[in-house]
Amino acid sequence: MKAYDLNTNFTFGKYEGKSLDEVFKTDPSYVQKCMLTVDDFAIEERSIQALFEKYPDFEFSDEAVDANLDKLDAIDSIEDDIFAGDEGYIDDYEDFGDLKDNLDKVADEDFETLEDDDFFGTDAIEEDWDDDDDFR
Repeated sequence: MKAYDLNTNFTFGKYEGKSLDEVFKTDPSYVQKCMLTVDDFAIEERSIQALFEKYPDFEFSDEAVDANLDKLDAIDSIEDDIFAGDEGYIDDYEDFGDLKDNLDKVADEDFETLEDDDFFGTDAIEEDWDDDDDFR
């Protein structure tokens, strides 16, 4: 599902290829019907506001507005799931274990006297960076 803005073209129905703004200008009741009956059709909140301002003579029904808001919430939920992954948000700091160990070792020292190697150590990765002529 995607949220339509004013310039998004319909990909279905009798107005396929026309923008939301064009369709609303000529047939606002069709847009409202889509909000109520088409599962994968929602209008972005800022676009709804723009339609209210641009066409003040038409009022969406409360049912259409509620259906649209429910669909937008579903889109946000899907995007959150994609961002978080299937397991949700995980506080997994295993990759930072070596850095933490090195920080613990030098915690009592004066930070002004520390070198990068005190935190990160010398390893093949650092040497590869020094020898890499293609690095910019």
